[in-house]
Amino acid sequence: MLPIVSFSKLSKFYGSHFAVGGFSLDIEVGDTVGLLGPNGAGKSTLLHMLTGLVRPTSGQVSVFGKELRSNYVEIAQRMGALVERPTFYDHLTVRRNLKIHAQLAQRDVNLEYTLDLCNLLDYETSKAGTLSQGLRQRLGLALAMLAEPELLVLDEPTSGLDPEATQDILTLLRRLAEETSVTVLFSSHLMHEVEMLCNRVAIINKGRLVSYEETASLISYDLSQVEVLVEGAENAAKRLEKQDWVVSVSSKPGRLYVTLKEQNSHQLNSFLVHAGYAVSGIVPRCRTLQDYFLKALAQ
Repeated sequence: MLPIVSFSKLSKFYGSHFAVGGFSLDIEVGDTVGLLGPNGAGKSTLLHMLTGLVRPTSGQVSVFGKELRSNYVEIAQRMGALVERPTFYDHLTVRRNLKIHAQLAQRDVNLEYTLDLCNLLDYETSKAGTLSQGLRQRLGLALAMLAEPELLVLDEPTSGLDPEATQDILTLLRRLAEETSVTVLFSSHLMHEVEMLCNRVAIINKGRLVSYEETASLISYDLSQVEVLVEGAENAAKRLEKQDWVVSVSSKPGRLYVTLKEQNSHQLNSFLVHAGYAVSGIVPRCRTLQDYFLKALAQ
């Protein structure tokens, strides 16, 4: 099966400065992909090229197996996007805004389905100009989802929102991913958003692809770094420091923080129990997406 999106040696220069350089990536149908990178990494430029707002300097973008530039009108009808702050007819209601958008696009749509999908049924008679920023983002997503697109492109849709509105948008996006067949390309510089939403993560830095992996494979437990819940932690730490299979150890009342040469917490537990210490738990350190992200950027 052809990838739903294919970037091939894509570059964008502004004068002598490049925003994206030699970027290649294939996105498969049904994936929810997080495009992760620091500010200025080239994420927005990449998505602007995908949605036709910016023309590449070189390289090619293919969507649905067709070259974007020569098939833009056809592709755009199957794609939804939220890559800028959404604008509306503020004097018109939420429902009326959606209806006008559908009429301009010359598409038959199910307004009730879209309003329900984006949790806007309670606000359908509210004028767009009275909506909070979080609700405006929801309405922007509703416009993007109106024609039930096969591909949804989102450029930092929670940027500038307060924590409650951010959580609301993330929950909505997760619902979209779970309840529809849409493929999502979602850019962010916030790790927890990508962890929550995306089954794959593409890390971009200085306009180049650094890594593309399954999110689940990057989040795991490190059994060589453990927290031990134990009585007499300070004395236990002194004994562990002398063991050649221990890299480092520190303590707080009731807790040990141990780095082992190998992922063998059983040896650690056995040593402490045989030495007479009451161990109530050993908790391995969880590797996070942030750990992987920082490691990838350092390479």
